[in-house]
Amino acid sequence: MNEHFNVSEKRILPTFLLFLVLSWPLGAHRFFLKRYASAILFIITIGGFGIWWIIDFILIVTGSMKDDRGQVVKIWVD
Repeated sequence: MNEHFNVSEKRILPTFLLFLVLSWPLGAHRFFLKRYASAILFIITIGGFGIWWIIDFILIVTGSMKDDRGQVVKIWVD
């Protein structure tokens, strides 16, 4: 199977910037990836009491974060 079918159209850079600026109060990076349920849980639990926040940081930086379709957000910029 071609790897390009599993790569999201979303980019890491905007996801990462939203994570850095608006992740604690809003979980904006998860809304950007259209993961609404997990974004709301992220807000309610304050980033999973900090643990979820660290995991998201690692997933975003390593290109392992997935969007709503289960596709990997792997490309930094166009």
